[in-house]
Amino acid sequence: MSKLMTRMVGGVAVVAVGSMLVAGSSTSASADAGSAVAAGLFGGAAGVMLVAAVARAAPPPVVVYGPGPVYVEAPLRPVCHMERRPVFDEAGYPVGSRPMRVCY
Repeated sequence: MSKLMTRMVGGVAVVAVGSMLVAGSSTSASADAGSAVAAGLFGGAAGVMLVAAVARAAPPPVVVYGPGPVYVEAPLRPVCHMERRPVFDEAGYPVGSRPMRVCY
């Protein structure tokens, strides 16, 4: 994309310089030759400055990417622990508790 942009700006510079030269040379018949030479020199100097500015374009910005995804292995067996759970009778009332193995 930068080559295309450089070519476009260079084309605009050429058109600008050409239009300045044409505008400078389209003077009335009574004008002297010194003004035509001065217009040509001014147009050439402006063109050189414009082309130098295009040629010295800023470098593209540096792109930095973050780290990639991190994959974590799942545990091979479920994680279990002992926990006290309540015990209920037939009516639904708690009558005590007992240790029970709980796994996730």
